[in-house]
Amino acid sequence: MIDFNNYGSSILLVDDEKDELEAYSFLLQSMGIKNITALEDSREVMSVLRTMPSPVVFLDLNMPHKSGQEVLREIKEQMPHVPVIICTANSEIEVAVECLKLGAHDYLVKPINMNTFSSALRNAHEISALRSELLSMKGMNFGGGLRRQDIFSRIVTRNAEMHGIFQYIEAIAVSGQPVLILGETGSGKEMISRAIHDVSGFTGEFVAVDVSGLDDTLFSDTLFGHAKGAYTGADSVRSGLIEKARQGTIFLDEIGDLSEVSQVKLLRLLQERIYYPLGSDKPKRCEARIIAAANKDLSSAASSGGFRRDLYYRLSTHLIKIPPLRERKEDIPLIANYLAEEAAKTVNKPKPEISREAMSLITSHTFPGNIRELKTYIYDAVVRCTDGIITENIIAGRLGGTEVLPAADAETVSSLEKIFGRFPTLDEVSEYAVSEALKASENMSQAARLLGISKQALHKRLKKRTS
Repeated sequence: MIDFNNYGSSILLVDDEKDELEAYSFLLQSMGIKNITALEDSREVMSVLRTMPSPVVFLDLNMPHKSGQEVLREIKEQMPHVPVIICTANSEIEVAVECLKLGAHDYLVKPINMNTFSSALRNAHEISALRSELLSMKGMNFGGGLRRQDIFSRIVTRNAEMHGIFQYIEAIAVSGQPVLILGETGSGKEMISRAIHDVSGFTGEFVAVDVSGLDDTLFSDTLFGHAKGAYTGADSVRSGLIEKARQGTIFLDEIGDLSEVSQVKLLRLLQERIYYPLGSDKPKRCEARIIAAANKDLSSAASSGGFRRDLYYRLSTHLIKIPPLRERKEDIPLIANYLAEEAAKTVNKPKPEISREAMSLITSHTFPGNIRELKTYIYDAVVRCTDGIITENIIAGRLGGTEVLPAADAETVSSLEKIFGRFPTLDEVSEYAVSEALKASENMSQAARLLGISKQALHKRLKKRTS
């Protein structure tokens, strides 16, 4: 039998069912494991984890207060190096895939025997060891979290993938090598590029330029500058943005729209680190870091001949791909509230609250325009809001919905209307019943009994709530 204590790790078991915890603890003790912590309340996971040496987490999915998926997200945001093994009676492949996307190391379906536990734990240790070795070679250290939390706090997110991007930025910031940022329009590419510059500690300026509307001559003039008399109207010497960004960073947005000639000029700049102002035969040295961004897949474009392959490889020494807002659903309420506060300041009024119904409309939208689109809707809603609450009526029009019917007269108001402020839909009543049952129960099984459904059925309802 493998002596798992040689790995020097500790085990955290998280399940709201005491009998399950006792069974898992017995299995692990039978394997010779001594450092085991059992936890029934999922809200305490993070505080307990921080006190444990080299933890491995076995996590149930169906729990009150905080679901296993919520806890998984939280762990991967704050302690991404910790292996999390999901233990659940839910064998649906969609749930397993979702957990693995969130960063789970493994997914075990109950009942779990000793061999399954042993295999999952051994694999977790081996992967952790490989990850630690790889990260140490790259100079990345997750032990103390982000070193520059002050810089990344400007980017509103709790998404695990975004948190991973922040850690990658800290690792590459000081290298000075080119960075390519890929992401849809409005996804925050310039904010990420500013974070790279700020973390780098470079003393020069951060200079941003959208190169998509520049022809070849204007591209050269904008970046490299010109000498006196370079062309009609060039009455004096003018430095380009490369010079302005000296000892700093120049951010070239929408790089995928550059013409072939401009791509060659940029490639030469990256290769030789020198450039010539228009009308001058005296080279200047580029002392700015170059960060480029595109809203299209330049790798595919390079393969198909739509973008120079050699330029793509030069630009993507470090590569960052920003997930679209529709893949960061958990961020939408955070960003919406942040934007509401920001918008209220610009029009000198108190920050309005976003009603539950309005937030539900917002979070169900796909946002093809990403954060920029969300900002448009929220700013408009704040201006139109007159009573301190952004209602679904205010939001619905911008999202392509229809206005909500007014509530009934006071004489005909039912008890349900008193609770919801209007007559609710069947789905809303069901949601309310689930929430009340969870509040009145100590665990998922008890809540399911109150509702007259199985624990599995309750889990499915909660999964729909968070998806």
